[in-house]
Amino acid sequence: MTSCRSRFWLFANLFLVAFIATSESADYRLNLNVLPSLYNLTIGIRGDADNPGAIFDGEVKITLQTKHADVYRITLHADSIEIEDCWLYNAAGDLVEHIVAARLIYEQETNKLTVPLAKALAISQNYILQFKYTGKVSTDTAGLFAVSYVEEQTGKTKWVLLTEMQNINARRVFPCFDEPAIKAKFEVHIGRPSGFNAISNTKLVATTNEGNNRFTDHFDVTPIMSSYLLAFVISEYRARGNTSEMAIYTRPEFYNHTEFSYSVAQRALPACENEFQTSYKALGNELFQYATTPRFPHNSMENWGLVIFKDKVVLEQKGYTDGWAQKEFTIRNIVHENSHMWFGNSVTFKWWSYVWMQEGFARFYEFLIGHKLYPEHQLDQQFVIRKVQHVFSTDALNITQPMTSPESSIQTPADIDYKFGRISFAKAACIIRMWRNLMGEANFDMAVRSYLKQNHLGNVEPNDLFVYLKEYWPRNHIVNLDKFFFDFTEQPGYPVIMVNISQENRLIGLYQKRFLSNPGDGSDPSLRYTIPITFATNLDPNFKNLTPHMYFDKIVDVALIRAKEPIDWIILNIQQSNYYRVFYDTPILRKIQEALSKDGHSSIAVENRAQLVNDLFNFAFVGMIDYAEVFQFLEYLSKEVEYIPWFAAYEGLQDVTRRLTPQQLNHFEKYLRDITAAVYSKLGVLWRSEDTVLDVYNRDMQVAWLCRFKNFDCNKKVTNHFEESLNANSEKPSPDYRETFYCAAARSAGYDEIVFEIYLSETNSNERDLLWRSASCTRNYRRHYQNAILNNSTTVFQKTAGLAQMYQQNPDLITDIYLMLTEEIELLAEALGSWSKTADVLSNMADYFTTREQETLFSDFINKNHKLFGDSAETLRTALRTVNNNVQWAEQRLGKLVSFLESRNGAAAVGLTLATTLLMVMSSVVSFLLKL
Repeated sequence: MTSCRSRFWLFANLFLVAFIATSESADYRLNLNVLPSLYNLTIGIRGDADNPGAIFDGEVKITLQTKHADVYRITLHADSIEIEDCWLYNAAGDLVEHIVAARLIYEQETNKLTVPLAKALAISQNYILQFKYTGKVSTDTAGLFAVSYVEEQTGKTKWVLLTEMQNINARRVFPCFDEPAIKAKFEVHIGRPSGFNAISNTKLVATTNEGNNRFTDHFDVTPIMSSYLLAFVISEYRARGNTSEMAIYTRPEFYNHTEFSYSVAQRALPACENEFQTSYKALGNELFQYATTPRFPHNSMENWGLVIFKDKVVLEQKGYTDGWAQKEFTIRNIVHENSHMWFGNSVTFKWWSYVWMQEGFARFYEFLIGHKLYPEHQLDQQFVIRKVQHVFSTDALNITQPMTSPESSIQTPADIDYKFGRISFAKAACIIRMWRNLMGEANFDMAVRSYLKQNHLGNVEPNDLFVYLKEYWPRNHIVNLDKFFFDFTEQPGYPVIMVNISQENRLIGLYQKRFLSNPGDGSDPSLRYTIPITFATNLDPNFKNLTPHMYFDKIVDVALIRAKEPIDWIILNIQQSNYYRVFYDTPILRKIQEALSKDGHSSIAVENRAQLVNDLFNFAFVGMIDYAEVFQFLEYLSKEVEYIPWFAAYEGLQDVTRRLTPQQLNHFEKYLRDITAAVYSKLGVLWRSEDTVLDVYNRDMQVAWLCRFKNFDCNKKVTNHFEESLNANSEKPSPDYRETFYCAAARSAGYDEIVFEIYLSETNSNERDLLWRSASCTRNYRRHYQNAILNNSTTVFQKTAGLAQMYQQNPDLITDIYLMLTEEIELLAEALGSWSKTADVLSNMADYFTTREQETLFSDFINKNHKLFGDSAETLRTALRTVNNNVQWAEQRLGKLVSFLESRNGAAAVGLTLATTLLMVMSSVVSFLLKL
């Protein structure tokens, strides 16, 4: 009866849905005539702990009122739930109206559920709107969904039911006003079978026995908050910590894996409280919990009082997943979600067009507070390479967007999803960092704390923040702040400053334009920005002072810096603190290279060394300079030992080396050996107890590159240490370095079989994946393909990962590996289980082709075998066009670089011969003198 009544209601509204679909644009926003103050929500799981079922029962009582006259409708949201009945009560509990399900009006596209009323609501009087309904326990990761895992000791399948309400999925769990600005309190009751326990945003206040092995858990009322922050988890989890204050919940067998993450949580919350000068409890919730899950749509979610993480974020298994990189990942995520308690939960954006106001701050503080708590990770320096330079690539394309979008442009679910990207997270964090450094730490902190205090439990838009930034901005800065804020938050992209020098090296001229990776992609190249200018010179190499020398106004064509004395070099944008690139004229760039090549790099900051490298690679990519000039500049790296500039270098080098032919890579190998001389001498291939965190990262990177490009000393020393470790049964390489070390060892004949044997005997799943990838670095590709990939890999993903490793880790063998795969293509298709997967494998491989000969081989194969692939043949044809584009790009753009590498290596050989001859002569002279 109930189900039929609900289906009739949905059928009766099909005409309305069709009408909406044909209108110019649907209205996704609620009218705000009626606002809730409390949701009393009961969710009941139908099944038991072994089979929780696919349906849940729901009942919600929404306390609401209106401030408007003549309100005959209440409109809210619902999605994928079946309403059985609906009632409206007054504040005294008297029934005002029974609204049968058939009268409800539903718009599928907008998820709007309208309750028609026979009598208008009274102004400023509380009503209770009650729904009884059923919903689906999803198989995806939205709303209320179920996740299974296998208990390690028993092999039994276990279940976790949990929620993910962001962005607009609370409406899949209960009818609600599902917009961030419509805040209310929530009182949650969870009905569950015995064997399960439940947690939610707030403290458990009581549990009632309902009989038949069923219980209901009752939770305290939440603070006023948005619907997307509601959460609950139903599981067999075990807690570490004090369940009345702070705890982390996970599978019982993972209890020992939460020790580090719990210690981070214990430090992160007080650090945030100190940073924002408000206690967490003062925000309105006494409880802070973390829970893990095997499957989740994101790494983590900031539900108020119940943060949910993917297992991989916070679980550490000693000896396997407890390396420095994992610890950093844990630290950053926990601090990020802690920051959200202030930015997002207490102070929430008014609409999804302002996502950056919480995600940008959370990303910024994960690095700032993370660095304060764990300085050994040097997150202040890492921010430049992991966020600034990372988001620059996105923000230079036509797919970018401004941090702030007009509210009218963000309406549909797809629009909302669009705002959750690098711009709202990484770029916003960069802009916030820029503001902080320009106005000074003390001023910024006062502005932020005032903003948080004033807007506690409220909703904000950017101007609400800008008011406080302007209040505390230094008065001696000559800048139009409204224009400055607009330029970087409401305009997309960023500028590049061109720098030249004249008048006997006393006058520096600055010009600006928008930097675009592809100027013809439809982006607006005319955008200009208000740019803060900081700099250091050889006369004043102060790389600590981030106070701007001036602001380059967008309406000014040329900005000038006058030096009292002639300068040798100038570096703009100290510590890459501000959001722009810098292009130096050739004379200045040469002087900078000379300065970098001196001992101590002339005190030029490590962030600026990385900036110079990253900028040059990007300028070469768009044709502003030639790659040969970049590689000439990178010769300074022969004296560079720090991780930050090397990370930037390898980020750029990977794109170039991917387009070099196997023959050209021989010259690159010599170049790489020369420029890594200092860092390789310092770090070597063997880990040491005195290594810093960045030393660990750096060695992993250096050995990966040197051994992949056939550096004899690197491969030989890795092989020797690997053999010694086997004979002595010594300690394994650290988790951070293990894959690189085993991969390098596997390239040596015979040792690949040993790595594969280690893989076969390993039982830890994470370690097996690592060893599989490492064993697939072998140069004995035919044996590995036949014995391992075709016969010993268990999943298609594992097979494809192994295939990719073979040619990515041995770029000189790609043609031979391709011929092996295609000589019996049916064999590969059978192993992968489909021709579409086979097409994907070949397409991915073709992206690494670098010669016309490879292109011809691929073209001939497609012409001969396209019928086997059916519709997937188009995947191969698309890949073939990509090969042509890649080879053509290399022919047009890398010619001078290839000539440079060839001539350089020839000159180096001559230089080596001359040096050797000179040494022999000197030795003879010394011997002669000693005989006198």
